[in-house]
Amino acid sequence: MRWPRYYFDQMMEPKEGDSRGTFFVFLVVAAALVGIVFVFAVVAEIYDHQLGAFGDFFGGVLNPILSFMTFIGLLITIIMQQSEIRQARAQADKQAFETMFFQMLTLHDSIVNAIDLRSSPDTQGPGREWHGRDCFARFYEHLTTEYKRAKRRGHSNSVHEAYEIFWKRNQKDLAHYFRFLYNMIRIIDGSSVDKTAYMRLLRAQLSDYELLILFYNGATPRGHEFQKYIKKYTLFDNLPEELLLDLGHLIIYGDDAYIDPQIPRQSADKFLEEWRQSYIYAESRTPEELGDVMSECVADAKSSGVTHWKLEEAAKPDLKNYLLAALKKASGEE
Repeated sequence: MRWPRYYFDQMMEPKEGDSRGTFFVFLVVAAALVGIVFVFAVVAEIYDHQLGAFGDFFGGVLNPILSFMTFIGLLITIIMQQSEIRQARAQADKQAFETMFFQMLTLHDSIVNAIDLRSSPDTQGPGREWHGRDCFARFYEHLTTEYKRAKRRGHSNSVHEAYEIFWKRNQKDLAHYFRFLYNMIRIIDGSSVDKTAYMRLLRAQLSDYELLILFYNGATPRGHEFQKYIKKYTLFDNLPEELLLDLGHLIIYGDDAYIDPQIPRQSADKFLEEWRQSYIYAESRTPEELGDVMSECVADAKSSGVTHWKLEEAAKPDLKNYLLAALKKASGEE
């Protein structure tokens, strides 16, 4: 009795969609049974030469068939209602999630705005104050200072060393921020909505210095749980790479942290060769345009699935000198 119960449950409470699949199976079986009975009766009556009795039989069968079709119509109505209810439920769930999401964004902003920093008074004045998102630029100054000190001490992992000292100094301001941000991302990831769209909205709320602090938080054991979401949702798509403590730190995360996984990946060597031919030699660019050329090259590489760090690795000795040599050749200086 398991399979009849299974199809009955599927018809009454389908796990996905509506009951059309189960209904179709039921309709085919019922139509087959009616057809078999009808053919059997016709053959039997013809064989016995009792067509008059067959007419009585046909009339007696017609009413149950009409009743059966009425029943089928009722089932179709139920299926249509199931579909409408499921759509309404999905829309209600989406609206409920949107309401919660924007409430979380508002709370996130309030957490950021509640952060205040003050420098100690000195002989030049009473000290400075930072509020809200401006504090993250100050946080990054603290981290930069600690990183330089760790480098001078020759520590084997300057990033971890610097961040630990930085964290002890700023934990009271950042712990709540990171806990809420992490749980907000986790809630989006566990939802049934378009996760990527909502994650992009959240990412758009983060300032450059928030992204930088998040970058180094995720690079340490304290923020290790962030890494899977950073890579899954390309949270560093707009990371200000020029502000990193060291451009080589880009290698801490995989390519998916910086470039959408759906973008096809291209070889960095092939990209540089083609880009040099098309945008430097063909346009006769000059060395004076080096800054603009670098920015254009990095942006175009990203669109081709090549990260800035891979460009640096492919260019010899580095991207800046590689492009400068190409510009000098294009302008006839070499």
